[in-house]
Amino acid sequence: MNNKEEFFKKIKNNIERDGFHITVVQTSENPRFAYTIGNLEKLQFELILAGNENYLYEDILRIFNSIVPKLSKDINTNEFSLDVNGLGIFRLKQIHDSWSKLMMLGVYDYYKVEGFRAYQILPDNKHYTLDIPDMSIEWNANNIIWRWLDDKIKWNLDVPQDSQIVTEVQVLFGEKITEITRWEENEWEGFTQNGEDVDKDNLRVIPIATLLGIDSSLEPILSLGIEKGLWREDENSEWKSWD
Repeated sequence: MNNKEEFFKKIKNNIERDGFHITVVQTSENPRFAYTIGNLEKLQFELILAGNENYLYEDILRIFNSIVPKLSKDINTNEFSLDVNGLGIFRLKQIHDSWSKLMMLGVYDYYKVEGFRAYQILPDNKHYTLDIPDMSIEWNANNIIWRWLDDKIKWNLDVPQDSQIVTEVQVLFGEKITEITRWEENEWEGFTQNGEDVDKDNLRVIPIATLLGIDSSLEPILSLGIEKGLWREDENSEWKSWD
C-alpha cells in the first residue's frame, strides 16, 4: 500500500468513526492550517482554520470537534456563532476557491472533485491574530505570510527556507519584539521583553516569513550573524547591536 492509499484509508476510517477527518498542515514557510475532509457528504461544505498560531494543536482539534456537530447542510452560516469554552467565539466565512486549491488538496484528492464550497473558521477579536488571512478574497502572492503556499514561487529571502523563530504569543497580536538573537542559520529567538522573564507557556515557533509579514521593521534580523543579536527601546527606536 502506497502513502496515498494509506492516507485515504485513514481518512475513510476517521469519517466512519467520527463523521469527518481533520488534516493539520505545518510547514516551515507558512503558518499552520487545518481543514476537514468528510463534511462534504453530509454538510455539502468543508471547514478550514488558517493561522491562529496562538492555539495549540489540541486547541485546533477541540475547535473543529465543537463546531462540526452544531452544523447542518441548511444552516445559515452567516448567522452561525459558537462559544468554545476558553478558546473564544467562532463564526464562519465562505472562502475563495483559490485558497482551497492551494491548501485543501486532500479534499480534492479524496472526493475527486473539481471544486467545492468551504468556510473559514474565524475567532472573535480577542483571539484574532495577525497571521490569519482574509480567505474570502482571492489569494495573491503579495502577502508574504501566505505567499509560499504556491510551490512555484521561488524563495527569495536571504535565509534558509526552513528558517523559524521562537517568540511569544503576544507578537501574533501585534506586540513588538525588542530583542532578538540568531542562534543558528535557520533559528532565531525574539521577545518583547527580557528573554529570561518570558512565560514558557507563551512561547510559539513560527516561520520567519510570518514574522516579517507581521512586522516589516524586523527585516534587519535577516542579516544577523550567528550568535549575534539586536535590541531596541521600543517599536519606534532604531535597532542596536548587542556588541
